Amino acid sequence: MTLTAAILIITSAFFHAGWNLVSKRSNPSLAFFALAAASGSAVMLPVMLFHRQALPHFPSALWGWVALTGIAQAVYLTGLAGAYRRGDISFAYPLARALPVLFVAGITILLGNGGDITGIGYLGMGLIVIGCIVLPLTSFQDFKLKEYFSPVYAFALLAAIGTTGYTMIDDQAMRLMRETAEVALENRAITLLYISFQTASTAAVAWLITLLYRPERQMLQEIVRDSPLLRKALITGVVIMATYGLALAAMAFVTNVSYVAAFRQLSIPIGAILGLTLQGEPRYRPKLIGIGVISLGLIFVGLG
Repeated sequence: MTLTAAILIITSAFFHAGWNLVSKRSNPSLAFFALAAASGSAVMLPVMLFHRQALPHFPSALWGWVALTGIAQAVYLTGLAGAYRRGDISFAYPLARALPVLFVAGITILLGNGGDITGIGYLGMGLIVIGCIVLPLTSFQDFKLKEYFSPVYAFALLAAIGTTGYTMIDDQAMRLMRETAEVALENRAITLLYISFQTASTAAVAWLITLLYRPERQMLQEIVRDSPLLRKALITGVVIMATYGLALAAMAFVTNVSYVAAFRQLSIPIGAILGLTLQGEPRYRPKLIGIGVISLGLIFVGLG
């Protein structure tokens, strides 16, 4: 890995952890993320306009995948907002980032593609499981089963389910785009174009739910009246897009893209440290060990 790639990935990891911290401090709702998605969609709109001549050539099935990814993203954002409103970012963030890796791997194995996972990958998944079990505990001596039935855990699980959904959907959609012979675009252009589709779909679904659900509609009105909070939502959308862009740029400077996937997991300890320091969240020993074990496991999975 080159120095340039390392700088880009580390910056991307800080950005990812940073926008999650800003979201946590904003007591987020789906309405907050709907505004962020709209902002991100506006940032990506020039990409869609630049490649507008290619749009009619994509098969109709692609737009079905795009609609589905918007729904999955809305599930993810709903879970993330619920977890951050009810619990520590140093707890919710690692869970929401780690569990999808296990879910996607599990689906892959069920579909008969487990042979693609190496020994180090399985070791990494084992470490993630251990870390997720340890993370909620406040003490190794005082084990309480109820720690696993908290609303924070439930919403983090919902966020992980949404992430798993859009991860699998996005993979299928981008394969379809790459296989469209009439569209001669390189992989990076296809990725950017798909991100513009994904973000627009996310914004549309999030706004639809926000406008139809009275509590979210009320939250939207409160955010719009609160200028600092509105700025945070809009800036969050821009930072999310910048995070995507930095990760994509890093791929051009590595010989194996799995290095990017692995080292992007630096955002987990970064996000946890921000929560433990800037937020003053409890530093239970099991939580610290769980964060470290999850981070190591994710790196192993990425390299495997």
